[in-house]
Amino acid sequence: MRIIKNYQKSRRFKKPITYFCALVLIMSFSLQAETNVLPELGDSATQYLSPKKEREIGQSFLRRLLINADYVSDHELRHYLQSIGDRVASAADLRGIPLTFNLIESNNLNAFAVPGGYITFNTGLLLNTEEESELASVVAHEIAHLSQLHLPRLLARSQDNKLPTTAAIIGSILLGGQIGLAGLTLTNAQLLSNQLRYTRDFEREADAVGIRLLSNAGFDPFAMTQFFSKLERYSRTQGSNTPEFLRTHPLSYSRIAETEQRAQQLPTVSHKSSLEFHLVRAKIQALYTTAKTSPIIRFKKHLPDLAGDKKTAALYGLALALAEDRRYEEAEETLKPLIESDLNNHYFQTLQASIEHSSDRSTVAIERLSKLYQKNPNLHFVIYYLVDTLIENKQLNNAKQLVRYQLRRRPDDYRLYKSLSKINVALSLIAQAHQADAEYYAVLGDNKKAIASLKLALRDNKTEGYFPQSITARIKELEEKIPEPNA
Repeated sequence: MRIIKNYQKSRRFKKPITYFCALVLIMSFSLQAETNVLPELGDSATQYLSPKKEREIGQSFLRRLLINADYVSDHELRHYLQSIGDRVASAADLRGIPLTFNLIESNNLNAFAVPGGYITFNTGLLLNTEEESELASVVAHEIAHLSQLHLPRLLARSQDNKLPTTAAIIGSILLGGQIGLAGLTLTNAQLLSNQLRYTRDFEREADAVGIRLLSNAGFDPFAMTQFFSKLERYSRTQGSNTPEFLRTHPLSYSRIAETEQRAQQLPTVSHKSSLEFHLVRAKIQALYTTAKTSPIIRFKKHLPDLAGDKKTAALYGLALALAEDRRYEEAEETLKPLIESDLNNHYFQTLQASIEHSSDRSTVAIERLSKLYQKNPNLHFVIYYLVDTLIENKQLNNAKQLVRYQLRRRPDDYRLYKSLSKINVALSLIAQAHQADAEYYAVLGDNKKAIASLKLALRDNKTEGYFPQSITARIKELEEKIPEPNA
């Protein structure tokens, strides 16, 4: 199995996941008329939706996302988005809630934030950003939705104006799809009639906060205006086929003008797009887009007109596309000069390891990935590639030792629990596989499934002593976290 393109192929949501974003945006509120005056954030909002409850909503969303056939589990792409997000969020007050970035393979232009710190991008939106600051501007906008407590403040407002109850709102969000949307809008005529005004004010506030975060992080604040203008021009050429981002983030000329005025009041920032930004876009073009023309033909066609980082990225994209087409020798020849020019570039090294693994040189691939991680221990995602390669090369005990070591350092890494389960199944340790499954579900907040897996572990256990005792204790611990039905 190649590690170039690795995302789950499972059942799809009944309706596009972007309905989730639409619901959150519909559930907005009226702000002060002066858009530069931001409201006070305090107990009046958080008492209706605590950080703990926000996290539970986000975990429920993530569980659904992970089984979506369009979910992109590409570790390098997610690592890059996470690095941009952490940089932008350094000046944001997220109340200790960590950010988690995810990707959906879709040509539609969209991005949205979900309570609990979960921000999701469509691959199409990344491809339509031409500069790194444009991408960062969208990241900043979505972080602002979270930092400004939009959903908690909606719930606080619902208590005053008798809008849908907290349970109804959260239930509609988690239900998603057309039923959830209809259920939310039809339960209260006042919410429906004020929907457009609330949404516009909602977006203006995210603009005002986001552009400051953008500038503070060292990105060009004018990039937000540039990208909004680009989206507006794009929507005019599409007729009724409006980009999803504009359906869930309503845009107007006045909003674009306000954003430009704010940018003019901020310090001038000159930001050059990083090579990594161009490599990320090339990887998406090579592996995560659908077009009539093959990516190999597209990259070869444009290469003569490119220079600098863009040419480097196009060569990398061509090597990726060739490897994906199983033309490993050509891919390796294309990649060779890139590796020679930058031995420490993890995009080049992981692709080379993938080619080696697919060309029956797994031992060389394992050695390459091991060295890469030893030199760059902050690149945690390299572990996933290394573990997958060890498993496929039947080095199961080495893989298990590595996973267990990493889990001691990062006990909330749900991906590693999935790998541990797979390893235990291959070793015929079925009870331990169920135990790993249980911890996977527990990290994702699904304690009921975790308990069910632990009960299977007890059923299939062949040993006595510590193992069954620890499983029983863990079941009791998780049962205490499940609220009473009427609580």
